[in-house]
Amino acid sequence: MVFVFTTLTELYLLIEVSNEIGWLNTIAWTILTGVAGSWLARHEGYRTLVTIRGEMSQMQMPTNALLDAGLILFSGGLLITPGFLTDAVGFSLLIPFTRAGYRKLLAKWVKAKFRFENFPAQSGFPNRQSEQQQWDNVVDGEILPADSTSAEYDVIDVEIDNE
Repeated sequence: MVFVFTTLTELYLLIEVSNEIGWLNTIAWTILTGVAGSWLARHEGYRTLVTIRGEMSQMQMPTNALLDAGLILFSGGLLITPGFLTDAVGFSLLIPFTRAGYRKLLAKWVKAKFRFENFPAQSGFPNRQSEQQQWDNVVDGEILPADSTSAEYDVIDVEIDNE
C-alpha cells in the first residue's frame, strides 16, 4: 500500500513540476539528484565503514554505525528512484544530523517489535593460560583396524581420570 501511494504521489509531483519548469528541466533535475545522491551516499558509506572498523578494532559493538549503514543503504535506494519525495527523504537520511533522528526512531521501532535477551559476555580472544588449559586433557592415540590383534601393534591401555 505504501509503495502504491508513494508511486502515485511521485508521478503526480513529476507531472506538476514538469508543467511548471518543463520536461527537460524535470528530467535534468532527476538525473542531477540521482548522481549527487549516489556520490553523497558513497561518501557517507565510506565514512560509516571507517567508524565501524574503528569501533570493532577497539572491541566495541558498532550499533549506531551499523544502523547508519542500513539507513545510508536505504537512502541510496530512495535516491535512485526518480521523484522529488523520495529524493527529499533520501537526502535527509544522508545528512548526519537528521540521520541521528531517524536512527533513534529505528532503534525504538526495533526494540518494540523484537525481543532481546542478555547473554553473559564471553571473551572472544583467549589468553595464553586458557589456551594451554584447553590442551591439558588431550590424549594422543592411534586408530587401529577392528580386525587387528594386540600382537601386531604396541598397545597401551590408559585410563583417564575425569575430575
